[in-house]
Amino acid sequence: MMTFVGGKKYFCISTDHHLKMMLLTARLSLLFLALQLLSKCTAFASHERSGVGRSASSFSLRAKEDFDELPSDFPRRDDVLVALAAVRKACHVTERLQPESSTEEGISTVSKTDLSPVTVADFAAQALVLNYLHQAFPKDSFIAEESSASLVQDESLAQQVLTATSLDSLDLVKTSIDLGKEYEGWDDDMNPRPPRVWCLDPIDGTKGFLRGRRDGGQYCVALALLENGIPTIGVLGCPNLPANPDDFTYRWNDDEDVDNNQDSRGCIFVASRDGGCYQLPYRPGKPAVKLQVTDTMQPSLGRFCIGVEKFSDALGQCAGMAKILHGPEGVKDGGDIVLARRIDSQAKYGVIARAGAEYYVRLPKPGYVEWIWDHAAGNVVLTEAGGTMTDTRGDPIDFSLGAKLSDKVKGVLGSSGGILHKALVDAFQSQEAERLAKVEQD
Repeated sequence: MMTFVGGKKYFCISTDHHLKMMLLTARLSLLFLALQLLSKCTAFASHERSGVGRSASSFSLRAKEDFDELPSDFPRRDDVLVALAAVRKACHVTERLQPESSTEEGISTVSKTDLSPVTVADFAAQALVLNYLHQAFPKDSFIAEESSASLVQDESLAQQVLTATSLDSLDLVKTSIDLGKEYEGWDDDMNPRPPRVWCLDPIDGTKGFLRGRRDGGQYCVALALLENGIPTIGVLGCPNLPANPDDFTYRWNDDEDVDNNQDSRGCIFVASRDGGCYQLPYRPGKPAVKLQVTDTMQPSLGRFCIGVEKFSDALGQCAGMAKILHGPEGVKDGGDIVLARRIDSQAKYGVIARAGAEYYVRLPKPGYVEWIWDHAAGNVVLTEAGGTMTDTRGDPIDFSLGAKLSDKVKGVLGSSGGILHKALVDAFQSQEAERLAKVEQD
């Protein structure tokens, strides 16, 4: 509407018209914001599938929402948050793939040259973790157990791994898996070992994984960061381990399922050099708990936490050590150790870190040389909780030699430390001397 005042023209807008214009402007603004949000969500979903285009800061910000229970001054906190997010991502995939029991069929398995099994879950976990870490830390290098060679030879297996990971392509799956073999190209002169190396066992305890949760099959996703050859971060994701340190029910109960055990089953151990060791809930929601090994105990009361499979005690030496530590009554007629917990994987290191046992013993067959991914993460978890890890001579473990430990390492001993560790090493030495003397007599 136009009016004249003092000979000048003025335009006036009615109240109704003014309100309509305001409403229209508001609607257009909301539409614009909605389109922006849709664009961001689409891009985020695409990046979530592929892992491409994310910086380390964006990884740690997302991880912070899940793992903010860690102290604000926790050493290497940003690195730890990314590592935790990667391990948790892999754990959620592997728990969906684990059989209920050893009699269940369905998960594809192949045998490696040493006849050890590897499953769809091993490949999927390695692809997910290394892809995640590589996008966050593109200059870091990797040592990991699996290679994509089996996927090249078995198209059906490859498709199952692709489906499990939800990554964008099979090429991305294979490339991500093979990041773990970068160490094979290291050379002292032309391509030296980088200062930061992530070490991964995608499923530590594959035989336990295959045994199934109903039959007590334990396993873990084990990730460590080595800086100049020294393990500085250790993460053990243990989907089947009881959350309560005093609960040793490793088999799932008959009435237990993923809907009713979310508070009681599963945990994550995380440690950073000079920062201590913590147990985090498998599913976010409860506070982190700082861990401490058993601090006062007579060696004769120390509990073993040892493997289920014969591989970890190839010559049956643990029973001899137990007789030395506990006395003859410490071993049953069938050879079982009375004070012992038997579980698979590096979860054993977590059990000792939270004072659920005191002695760890791994004694493979003579001539076997240990891979570092079987101990690097557990080393940080155990030592930062106050424990000790050495070889059978009592010497520290050197993780700086490459993908394997020194061939001088004939076995690995872990404990709550102090007099307990000295007693464990002495027990091995005494038992070994007796064994060798008997061999000479025979």
